[in-house]
Amino acid sequence: MRSFAVSCALILLACAAAITADSPAQVLFNRLREKVRGDVDKSPRYTCVETVARKQYRPPLGGMRSSCAAIIAARARLDSPGLETWHDRLRLDVGVGESSEIFSWAGAKSFETGDMQDLALSGATGSGDFGSFLASVFGPDAEQFRYNGEQDTPVGKLAAFEYRVPLAKSHYSYRTGSGSNRIVAYGGTFYAVPATAELRRLVVDAHEFPSGEVCRVYDTIDYARTKIGSGDFLLPEVSRMDVLYSDGQESLNETHYSGCHEFTGISTIRFDDPDEAGTPAAEAKAALKSLPPKTRVRVRIDPPISSDTGAAGDEITGLVDRDVKVKGQVVVRATDKLHGRILRFEQFLVPEARWVVAVRFDSIERDGVEQPVTFRPVDDGTRGAPPPRYMGRRMQSSAPARDEKLERPAGAGLFVFYDVGRLVLDRKFESEWETK
Repeated sequence: MRSFAVSCALILLACAAAITADSPAQVLFNRLREKVRGDVDKSPRYTCVETVARKQYRPPLGGMRSSCAAIIAARARLDSPGLETWHDRLRLDVGVGESSEIFSWAGAKSFETGDMQDLALSGATGSGDFGSFLASVFGPDAEQFRYNGEQDTPVGKLAAFEYRVPLAKSHYSYRTGSGSNRIVAYGGTFYAVPATAELRRLVVDAHEFPSGEVCRVYDTIDYARTKIGSGDFLLPEVSRMDVLYSDGQESLNETHYSGCHEFTGISTIRFDDPDEAGTPAAEAKAALKSLPPKTRVRVRIDPPISSDTGAAGDEITGLVDRDVKVKGQVVVRATDKLHGRILRFEQFLVPEARWVVAVRFDSIERDGVEQPVTFRPVDDGTRGAPPPRYMGRRMQSSAPARDEKLERPAGAGLFVFYDVGRLVLDRKFESEWETK
């Protein structure tokens, strides 16, 4: 982890306007800072499962606003974010190393990217909950600390400290659309348990964005001690990210972390391990590896995936519907299974409710032997006709919303389901795939 070079003397100078050197507030601040520094510097490499519930809203701001300041002020007067227009759920593995976070879909064989947006093709994403914000706020970047006394919060009565990280010292990077990364200043508040000097909550408030799509990003991260390896360390329990855009729309992400454990190495699962010739495993593997191109397979989903709990990133299994023959020879059996992953699982709520689901199958299993195979979808698309849309006395068929970007992940089938509140992918859902 990144080490800290700043000394307590410099912190005292930054706080001098509000806190004296021997005041209880300064003593608490020093203890808190030392604890956080120890956690950031000494924590081992580890991984966690990250489940992100994402929603987008259209707040009733009362018409177009001329500036971000006006949009932020109008939103502050509202008690709720307004009309929900979209939601989804992501399930990922996050690996925390010495200076960065890396991501993959949950249960993947290896980490894939340092940018969560590479996996989640739509919606708002964020990172930095583990060490990056802590290293910055409690390291050399933050300044202008101020003690705000003890306050009642949803997580108890806590001591509150304000801080600010100026643009010159900031490492807060953001990107909108396909643009390049940019840096912005930020500030906020952190909260500690007075008796133990344990950090419980960190608020990161960035609202000085240059002209563009984003007006404000407000992060709230709740921390708790979690056992990793032989010690316990300060890790996020849950974080909330609220993004307010310049068009008045708002995104809310709530992330829960679980299953954190020390990461000691990379496990590699190989499909091509040698099998003794003539064994059932060797014969099954040879048969599956040699599937002819354009071999079509029809599958049903089991076990079921429900929108109540399912997420992009979840593994999915397709049961082969019937034997597949090529030139009179059975090449795929009804007992074979396709294995893959859900890559999009989201619901649009306006102008009409519809689920958008992307599925990719990457391997086929026979008699317990799994072999990678590249499939492409044959019959993906709309499942069921979209409901009619009435405009005055005229009825029009519904079309996808203009702001709906149905980007297809590589190799995936993209399915759109209309007229459903709750979606279940099970044996009733059939799809056809063919080998390349």
